[in-house]
Amino acid sequence: MYSNLIKTIILLCVSGSAMAHELTPTYPKLEPTYVKGVLSTKLIMWIARVDVEHYKIEVTNAVWNDVPFITDEKIVRLGYQERREIEIFLPEDTTAQYICTRSLLEKGKRSRSIISSKVCSKIK
Repeated sequence: MYSNLIKTIILLCVSGSAMAHELTPTYPKLEPTYVKGVLSTKLIMWIARVDVEHYKIEVTNAVWNDVPFITDEKIVRLGYQERREIEIFLPEDTTAQYICTRSLLEKGKRSRSIISSKVCSKIK
């Protein structure tokens, strides 16, 4: 009984954080732009993965269906520990609920890591 408890405690102490990438703020607000009928928000993306350099930006509604949006780049290239500000533009009557970034695994690097990560921020 005690050996399992000791193993668990050691495992918890030795384990590190498993962070892939970060998207902040967690709850972005849509603000009106100078163009009538267009809303925007800005997010900061930060990367903590050495093995992935490309990330896809996605905007979805409450049932995870894609919603049309505009941004500078829909596929962002970021290196390890780099940050980038992302600005998203949406129509005023949007049904958008989530802004997500998903890691894209390169064909040649799949043997090294097969874990894809998706991080989302919920629109207020």
